[in-house]
Amino acid sequence: MPGTATLSGITTAVSRADWYAMDAHSMDQQGGYQMPAQMMPGAPAEGEARLGVRLTLHNTSELARQFNPVEEFLLLGGSGAPRVPHSDTFGRLTRLNPGSAVDGTVYFDTVVPKPDDPPLALRWVRGGEEVILAISIGDAPSGHHGP
Repeated sequence: MPGTATLSGITTAVSRADWYAMDAHSMDQQGGYQMPAQMMPGAPAEGEARLGVRLTLHNTSELARQFNPVEEFLLLGGSGAPRVPHSDTFGRLTRLNPGSAVDGTVYFDTVVPKPDDPPLALRWVRGGEEVILAISIGDAPSGHHGP
């Protein structure tokens, strides 16, 4: 499974992924309490962690290209159904001029996979084409059972 692919004039390279725990919102291990989900809008659901997948998008064509990471990428693998992105750091940037590149992160909320779960991968669908991209993932956050 590659970590780089080109679809419809844009090359995507997956550099790395890291888990982001919301430990600052949990006091259960310090003798406090677990803050309810409704008090943390936007935080992952209980039992999940946020995975940030760092990408470089590069327009390798001679035309300006539109892109939308939230619509083009899905997280596959693990123990659940494919996950749509929670958010990204590309902001309002939706177009790359010829030869231009941009780095950003796409975030997914998911259960940290167990060792026997299928590995996590990124599905990229663009211009009627699809490719599965490998993800190199850092250590699971504390309190989660990862690989």
